[in-house]
Amino acid sequence: MAASAAFRQFIARIRPLGGSMDQKAALAVLYGMICRCFPIRPSADLCRRAATAALLLFILLLWAPFSPASAQSLTPEAPAAEEAPAPADPYGRGTPEGTVGGFVAAIAAADHARASLYLNLENIPKARREARGKELAEQLQSLLDRGGTFLPRTAISGKPEGHLDDGLEPLIERVGTIRSDDEKVDILLESVPSETGPIWLISRETLKSVPSLYTKGEEQTTTLERVMPKPFLEETAFGAPIGHWLALIALAVVCYFASWLLIALILRIDTWWYRFRHREARSVFAAIAQPLRLWLAAIAVTVIAPRLGLSIVARELFARAVEVVAWFALAWLAWRVIDAVGGVIIRRLQGHGSGQFAQLATFLRRLVKGLVIIIGILAIFDTLGYDMTAGIAALGVGGLALALGAQKLIENLVASVTILADQPVRVGEFCTIGTTTGTVEELGIRSTRIRTLDQTLVVIPNSEFASKPIENYSRRGQFWFHPMLNLHQTTPPDQLADFMERLRALLAEDDRFIGPPRVRLLGVGDDRLPIEVFAYVRAADFDGFLLVQEEVTLRMLALVAEMELTLAPPTKATTAATSVFLASGSLPQTGIAPLDAAQPGPAQPSTAQPGPAQAGPAQPGASPQQGAAQPGLQTGTPQPGTTPNAPGNQS
Repeated sequence: MAASAAFRQFIARIRPLGGSMDQKAALAVLYGMICRCFPIRPSADLCRRAATAALLLFILLLWAPFSPASAQSLTPEAPAAEEAPAPADPYGRGTPEGTVGGFVAAIAAADHARASLYLNLENIPKARREARGKELAEQLQSLLDRGGTFLPRTAISGKPEGHLDDGLEPLIERVGTIRSDDEKVDILLESVPSETGPIWLISRETLKSVPSLYTKGEEQTTTLERVMPKPFLEETAFGAPIGHWLALIALAVVCYFASWLLIALILRIDTWWYRFRHREARSVFAAIAQPLRLWLAAIAVTVIAPRLGLSIVARELFARAVEVVAWFALAWLAWRVIDAVGGVIIRRLQGHGSGQFAQLATFLRRLVKGLVIIIGILAIFDTLGYDMTAGIAALGVGGLALALGAQKLIENLVASVTILADQPVRVGEFCTIGTTTGTVEELGIRSTRIRTLDQTLVVIPNSEFASKPIENYSRRGQFWFHPMLNLHQTTPPDQLADFMERLRALLAEDDRFIGPPRVRLLGVGDDRLPIEVFAYVRAADFDGFLLVQEEVTLRMLALVAEMELTLAPPTKATTAATSVFLASGSLPQTGIAPLDAAQPGPAQPSTAQPGPAQAGPAQPGASPQQGAAQPGLQTGTPQPGTTPNAPGNQS
């Protein structure tokens, strides 16, 4: 009995604590088990008090983790379920473009009840909303038929957020205009919440102006209604009267014919005014005449159609075709302009001898024409309603892959632009590029072609061409004349001094030298007295220099013979082969390096062969080596790498 009373007292105590019935039942069962295990007697009051205190402490410790607040804090949070995407609006009102297209489709089907779903009717009582919505949809269609317009579809946003940079509030979009005689109202869309998310509806501000504009123009008749027979206005096709479709086709034909006459008249006036002048400008205008006619006709149809009172349904459907034609004509026009203007530029460059720039202009013209085609295709498909975002991204990825695959080609292209801008060589010039010597035949976009002296053709990629040292011989304005006279060591000093003075006077009389030539005795050799002649010759090309060198050399030999001087004998067998060397650039017979670093120009290389240079009879008592065939005169220009100003440079 005591246990039962204690149990009832315990239940009464824990009931105010709250909690679920399962928790209370669990505590009650636990209390009963403790009472059975530890029966409470009246004589054991102290034990009863101690057991009750221990039980209450255990209950408090057990209750805390299962309390609602503690359970919420200790129980691990379940992963948040992914939010299901909001269902799409069944009427396509999620974007401004979808709202305009849905409204036009509804009135084309003569379903004004569905058309009213694209109007914001929140300020109209629900009881009158359906009837009033149909009425407003009919009035708005009438205003659109009587001169109202929607913006081109490409100008209406296809994104749920609309245009954010149009100067309007973020939840407002301008998509067209409606007008009466002297009043014009913008067709605005506003974003409103719905069960499927934000949707775009024709704004309440626009709908407020519809009844008054409709009343003003209700009694007016359009131009088409006055001239078109009634049967053509009563029968419909694709949501618009047949007469309106016929009027649009006729308008397109008339506009094209008018643009054709206009362009033909301009061409005739241009031909008469300029006569034989500015032929290139007239050729450019004649090339763009045909696409210009088509583009002007498309623009004229777009401007004139709303003023004839044509149905908005017919105009919207026909506008797609007109926009496609306009984009095609614009791409065609750009193609013709680039082709014609590029042709004029290329012909002028070729006429001025800038063949390499003409090739670069040809490449750039092809590149720009390719870009025009791509942009035109993207614009046409976007006008037809295709989402070209993925296509543009694919073009970017494809362009990156193409750039990686054509890395060498792009490298050569950049190098060719550098070469054409810097112009270290030109076509027809004679030069040395690295280890290749010859005449430049072609500077291309990818490579440069050089014709060597052996008449072989060497093709060098422009990337390598731009990184190699280039020595251009054709741009020399003067040539180095540097012969060496080796007189015999037994020549008397006074005779040697007299010879040098007469040689200076002889060379100074020749006005083909730039400045007075320098004649100096370089010292005393083992068996010779070397006399250096240092001068620069003014000549148009290398052949002209060879002629001057030949004449001056013969006069020097004549002076040696006149003064009965003896040239020093050669010290090596190879000296005999190079005693008189006229800078031919190579000696294939002997393989001896030439004395001249100057190479022949674009003209045929020198065919002068090495031979004896001693002139005059043999001196009395001289050895056979001192006869007339002794080589003692060396002529030519210096080897590559020698310093022209160093007086001691010898061959």
